[in-house]
Amino acid sequence: MVSTILFAALLAQPLASESIEATEDVWVYSHASDPGGDSALRIFGNGGHAVAGSAGDLESFSYGYLKFDLSGLPKGKKLTSAELILTPAGKPVVDPASKDWPLEVRPMVGSFAEKTWAFEMASDVTPSKDSVYGNGVIKQAGDTFEIRMNLLGEKSKFTGDLGKLVDSARPLFVALTSKYDASEQGMKGMYKVYSRDNKERGLRPRLELKFAD
Repeated sequence: MVSTILFAALLAQPLASESIEATEDVWVYSHASDPGGDSALRIFGNGGHAVAGSAGDLESFSYGYLKFDLSGLPKGKKLTSAELILTPAGKPVVDPASKDWPLEVRPMVGSFAEKTWAFEMASDVTPSKDSVYGNGVIKQAGDTFEIRMNLLGEKSKFTGDLGKLVDSARPLFVALTSKYDASEQGMKGMYKVYSRDNKERGLRPRLELKFAD
């Protein structure tokens, strides 16, 4: 009886929720005219790959880089839920085939500053080739469209990485990638999502996190 009451009490404890908007972002593409100020990020891959194999291949890929300030997050709390939420720009289409080329969120090698970003830096500041935090596709939620990416999948290292960053008071940098091949399938199906520069706050990239004691 006592154990049942204790279990019920634990279930009743509220989870601490945190919603964090991206503080900086850039569109990483060789032909991006305003990589740090564009209202949308465009993501596609090439040849069945989401990440370029070498610096010479970079011009065939397009990424989105995001930075999040973690200074307000609690230390020593158990992360129970983590999602990156993005809003598709333009006229989004729910495509069943997109399950084969979802939008991915990956750790990054290196870091960036929005104001000083130049495409030439992309050979040193890159998405991880070996690790993926999560992925997702465009889905309709009522009258709106969104992409929700669970960051706590079976192979995800997000929990451990986030904990280290919070403990050391460092920001989180992530890359958006996809295997979608614009050179073969056309530009209409590439992922185009609103950046932090969108005037409507509800459309900007954000992390939704939940913690328990």
